Amino acid sequence: MKKRFFHPYRSWSIRRKLLVIISLLIVLSVTLVSVLSYNRYTNYFTEQTKEQTQQIIDQISMNVDTYLKELFRLSLTPYYNNSVMEELESQPQNDMDKLEKQRKIESYLGSVMILPRDDILRVYILTDSGVYSNIKTPYNMADYLDYTKSSWYRQALSTQQQIFLPVHSEKVFGNDKTQIFSFVQSLRSKEDNSRVLGVIKVDANYAEIKTICDKVQLEDGSALFIIDQDKNIIYQNSRFTVGKLDDPIYQAALETDGSRISLIGGTKYVINTSTLSTTSWKIAKVSSYNQLNRYFLETRNAAFVAALICAAAAVFVLVLFANSFLNPIFTIVRRMREVQDGDLSVQVPVKNHDEIGYLTESFNTMVNRLRKTVRKNTRLVKEVYQSRYLQKEAQYNVLCSQIKPHFLYNTLNTISLLIKCGEQDEAIRSIEDFSFFLRGVMNTDKDIPLSAELKLVDAYLSLQKTRYEDRFLYRIEIPERFLKYEIPALTLQPIVENAIIHGCEMKRGNSVIQIGCKEEKNCFVISVEDNGKGMEQAQVEELNRMFRVSSSQASDRGEDVLNESIGLMNVNSRLQLKFGAEYGISIASKTNEGTCVSLRMPINGRKGESTDVFLNDC
Repeated sequence: MKKRFFHPYRSWSIRRKLLVIISLLIVLSVTLVSVLSYNRYTNYFTEQTKEQTQQIIDQISMNVDTYLKELFRLSLTPYYNNSVMEELESQPQNDMDKLEKQRKIESYLGSVMILPRDDILRVYILTDSGVYSNIKTPYNMADYLDYTKSSWYRQALSTQQQIFLPVHSEKVFGNDKTQIFSFVQSLRSKEDNSRVLGVIKVDANYAEIKTICDKVQLEDGSALFIIDQDKNIIYQNSRFTVGKLDDPIYQAALETDGSRISLIGGTKYVINTSTLSTTSWKIAKVSSYNQLNRYFLETRNAAFVAALICAAAAVFVLVLFANSFLNPIFTIVRRMREVQDGDLSVQVPVKNHDEIGYLTESFNTMVNRLRKTVRKNTRLVKEVYQSRYLQKEAQYNVLCSQIKPHFLYNTLNTISLLIKCGEQDEAIRSIEDFSFFLRGVMNTDKDIPLSAELKLVDAYLSLQKTRYEDRFLYRIEIPERFLKYEIPALTLQPIVENAIIHGCEMKRGNSVIQIGCKEEKNCFVISVEDNGKGMEQAQVEELNRMFRVSSSQASDRGEDVLNESIGLMNVNSRLQLKFGAEYGISIASKTNEGTCVSLRMPINGRKGESTDVFLNDC
């Protein structure tokens, strides 16, 4: 068997080649995907962890920095108390004055600096003439008796800058020493800044800094510590064994600025650091790389084992299928691709009467039915398209014919009133305007230049002005560049008529109608504004909502709603049928402030004929 298996590759059967190649591909793919996935997600998780840890370290740094700055500012509080500053500048004349001066200064130190804060242990104001202090502990500072010889005291006398004394151990509450740190600041006269009145020294408990740092939760294999500028360990919280300061982990943290991954003693660590601006302390967090990624490692191993099992099962199933058995299926697959490319005439010959033969017959039947269905659907789509097109055209024609009687009735009523009043000249002029207007009415199924529509509107408004005399005024202010834009005929006249009927006739006093036009992006908007009674906000919202729906939906709301604004609805339907649902009418109105009707239409890119040519065509 081995001898046959190790024959040259060229002499292998196709079945053996297929099995070996596919098996190798499955195993290699599983291995490669597992390794790449592990590396990718490990790197991603590590970067995320570095960023999150850096944010935590920066937050701790900011909190400690803020705390230290508060202590710095605390040493400046005597400047805000005039009584204390006066006592520091005064020269006592006798023992009683000295005691009173000491009482005032020490009382201030206790009430302002010692009592409100638990972390302040001792406060001193040191002068050449004496020491003023307020302390919580039974022990004074270590150099209390010879403070004038201390370097920090001499340095404070020579500078106005605050001086920080790093963490050091002193007796505070018992024989065991306690870690504290101090701030020193010279106090100078407000009148003469060059004259030093004394030096203030604040001793604070290190425990407050420890409280801030202890809020950070550490995972296994991590540590958090603070190192001062003199390379002293101020704070340390570790979940693994860390040696002294010369330990390579501390050295790596001192050399790190920001975050990085370091190999220390054969182990990878993620190091994040941040430096305090006030004291130059370095806060560092060290995390074991393997501990951070242990869940990914376990997941990788489990996934790799599962993948190998699946690969073995796939190879076993592959062995069960011979190429001769799969050939008919491959043939059907090839024919299906031809069908997918659009060839519905393909057929597969049926050679067997088993399940594969049944599958072949079903495929041939499916292709035949699909071919018939496609032909039928093509015919139905064409018929539906033609039907909807004719329906839309018929609806548009009905709307156009519906609007004409509405115009004629109101115009003839106006001329009738003129004749009854005996105003023959005005009646003749009105009849001429009416004749001009009728020629335009006969072209509601055409697109005309805006200038032609404005002449029809002007004729209509002239008739109305004759009726209302001085109580009615109108202004048409359309920039010349808009006059050749084409719009459906009799688009503005129903809007103007609606403004007169519902806006002006119901208003006492003079009525004014203004017609204007402006351009917005690829549209132009014509506005018809009156100073009538206006409408309630609910009515305006209802009309605008009706204008936004299609004409068929609007007609389903019933005659009562449509009859109230049939002119506006007809114009809106004509515009939406012609240009689309995003165009049409919108209304803005307020009670007793008038109404503005805006018509939005697209700029179709071509200019219309002149007005005279249009009227001659009419």
